[in-house]
Amino acid sequence: MAATALPLPPTSLLTRVGTVEGADPVEFYLGEGARLRGVTEEMLPADWHWDGKRVLDFGCGAARVLRQFATEAERGVFWGCDIDTESIVWDQANLTPPFHFFQNAITPPLSLSSQSLDVIIAMSVFTHIGELWSDWLLELHRLLDDGGILIASFLGAGIWEGLVLEEYREDEIGMSVLHGWEGPDAWVFHSEWWLREHWGRGFDVIGVKPPPRAPDGSAQVTHSYIALRTRPVQLSKAELERIVPGDAREVAGLQTSLRLAQRESSELAARLPSPSRRELVRRRLAAIKRLPRRGGSLSTASLTRRLRARVRRPRRTRT
Repeated sequence: MAATALPLPPTSLLTRVGTVEGADPVEFYLGEGARLRGVTEEMLPADWHWDGKRVLDFGCGAARVLRQFATEAERGVFWGCDIDTESIVWDQANLTPPFHFFQNAITPPLSLSSQSLDVIIAMSVFTHIGELWSDWLLELHRLLDDGGILIASFLGAGIWEGLVLEEYREDEIGMSVLHGWEGPDAWVFHSEWWLREHWGRGFDVIGVKPPPRAPDGSAQVTHSYIALRTRPVQLSKAELERIVPGDAREVAGLQTSLRLAQRESSELAARLPSPSRRELVRRRLAAIKRLPRRGGSLSTASLTRRLRARVRRPRRTRT
């Protein structure tokens, strides 16, 4: 069955997984899904076939990628999961069969058995997972059978300059997060070396697909991709997150994360309305009234009178 023969989700869902200004939503949804299927197959081993394979599209949304495997799903078992209720409800009502869907929570685990999958596709997923990245990587490692393959997109050189407005320096990014307070809408950037170092503790890297380069050397504005094969190792959250002592790139990556956090904090503070002088004094009075009274020190009543006098005192004219 061709992907185009399957029902199409409503515009609100097919654009939720991404679109481009001015593009026809349906054409972009189908075209981008086909492109990502092509990326997936390009990253797989040369002798790969889909017959009998057990596949999970982790973060499937409205099945933009998964629908491209409609024919293969008749010869294998293809799952999709997502945190978005509306997308999963539509998927289950319109695309089962040939696919299977379930909703997952923000945190692991997924409702699948250990070593029950041959391939996991994660497009635009780890690009939004901040603090929980190691928890989810452990979970995907658990689900993959021996030699199972994980193919994931990540934000690298092709996205950094457009969103961060800075020159991309591979050795200084590590894992850096923007808009971390937005949860699943955060932007998470990765250096290739960092993925090889940290994700490589549980996987062998099969290949990395960076964004194409323009004649002037600039990176095309698009995701990067990595393919990994599971290794039979005992993993822990602490081991995945462990920083390599003496690696200057680790230090530089942490410095970049701190600098971005400080910059965002300043930008957020600048958006807040500045409190008036009277409001500041009101807050101070409230704080003082919560202090315990102690002998030998300036009393609360005395402090209160002084602060109130400052509020009432007229401003002096500067000469």
